[in-house]
Amino acid sequence: MIRLIKGLALSAALMPWLVGGLLAQEPELQQDPLFATLYPPELIMQHRRAIDLTDEQRDAISQMIQELQGRVVRLQWELLDQMQLLAEATSGTRVDLDRSLDRMEDVLNTERQIKQAHLEMLVRIKNLLTADQQETLDRLKITAAPGGG
Repeated sequence: MIRLIKGLALSAALMPWLVGGLLAQEPELQQDPLFATLYPPELIMQHRRAIDLTDEQRDAISQMIQELQGRVVRLQWELLDQMQLLAEATSGTRVDLDRSLDRMEDVLNTERQIKQAHLEMLVRIKNLLTADQQETLDRLKITAAPGGG
């Protein structure tokens, strides 16, 4: 059971929504419904000239990424601690169901906070872009997608 919990913690730590995966344009991200409406920072930076990204926009996006990284790293540490507490709660021969459910609730709440932080950043980035920049990124996403024009 401890091995399973450690595996879950590692999986949670390596979720595609975490900064490394968020900044990498993974095929799974292209299939994500949010990818259709929001723009990962790497996509924007990759096409910064095509969308005429201003220095102010670039600096604002960089600041948002830095803030997200700090926030997510703190939450990842919390998540790992909570996963360990959950493992401890379920490690005995008799398991207190209420205590285990409480521990699981803590884990899920922290995971929700991580995902919410990512969504907040992506929405703020989208709101920073002009309508023309968004249209250009939408076209570039279509042509970059497998089987796209």
